[in-house]
Amino acid sequence: MRLGRWSAAERFGVRSMIALASMGVASVALAGGSRIVLLSEQAGDDAIIARAQLRLAAELRAAGFEVEEGGVDAQGDARRIVETPASGDPFATVFLRRAGDGTSTDVWVADHVTHKTVVRSVSVPGSGESADRALALRVVELVRASLVEATVLPSADVTTTPAPDVKASTREKIQMDPARKAGGGPITVGLGVAAAFASPDVGLAVAPALRVAWRAGRLWVLRVAAVGPAVGGRVQRSEGDATIRQEMGLLDLSFDPQTAGPIQGYAALGAGAYHIDERGNAAAPFAGVHDEAWAALASAGGGIRLRLSRVSSIELESRLLFAMPRPVVFFGSERVAAAMHPGALATLSVTVDL
Repeated sequence: MRLGRWSAAERFGVRSMIALASMGVASVALAGGSRIVLLSEQAGDDAIIARAQLRLAAELRAAGFEVEEGGVDAQGDARRIVETPASGDPFATVFLRRAGDGTSTDVWVADHVTHKTVVRSVSVPGSGESADRALALRVVELVRASLVEATVLPSADVTTTPAPDVKASTREKIQMDPARKAGGGPITVGLGVAAAFASPDVGLAVAPALRVAWRAGRLWVLRVAAVGPAVGGRVQRSEGDATIRQEMGLLDLSFDPQTAGPIQGYAALGAGAYHIDERGNAAAPFAGVHDEAWAALASAGGGIRLRLSRVSSIELESRLLFAMPRPVVFFGSERVAAAMHPGALATLSVTVDL
């Protein structure tokens, strides 16, 4: 379908579209008594531009605008021409210029309220009244879009609340999350099983272990641990045997960096108390006796933590223990065993952060 051969129905449709476009801007124009400056090039007798400008001026006046027509130098800078408002503070400036190839028209619309400039290249096939009308309709639509935007934009005097700094809040969240992921609270309770090796003479003993820890910061943790009763230790000689029971309590300070990874490590130094209980079973003619002893205990060690969730984990730790004074076991006047000088303690426990 060529524009130069439109039917009566098609011409009616075009007129209706122009009327709707005009109604879209009429309310703004009538409310403000707005003035639009309509410019085209002075040089060159371009009949298409002249007819389009004439029809565009008629459509804008029908919409309620005061239209001021004029001509400018054909060699001038289009952006400077259209963005420099004329005297009297016009609402907008519209500039029509034929493109260099002659097949299209450059339409510049500068809205002096929003300080926004729209540039479109309009190509309308055909010639005559239908083509002029189509070109005018396209320009009216551009002006209408600019005017509608002007009605919804806030004025320069309106104070708006600045948008939140999303990047800053995200950075803060990223910095906070590792600590939050590493644990649910500053208090940790652990329950597990411990293996105590007092000496080669006494052997290995197994005991339940309870531990309570308090995180004093991102790097340091204070722990209290109780192990016992540890049973299984035994000393045997020809004169008889002795059953050994052991208990110990420890208070230590550990270097335990709080990280977001699932595997964490720590090192600890501590001190506490060690209790050993001995029950003798002597062969005849010897007599078995019962005795016990207490000693101070120093410890050094470390551990590995595997996090199962945000608040629960499994921990494996080992310690080297020194009891002072050194506890010993006698059969008669013969010393047959010594304990925790040094000794070792390994613990596997499940912990929960409170």
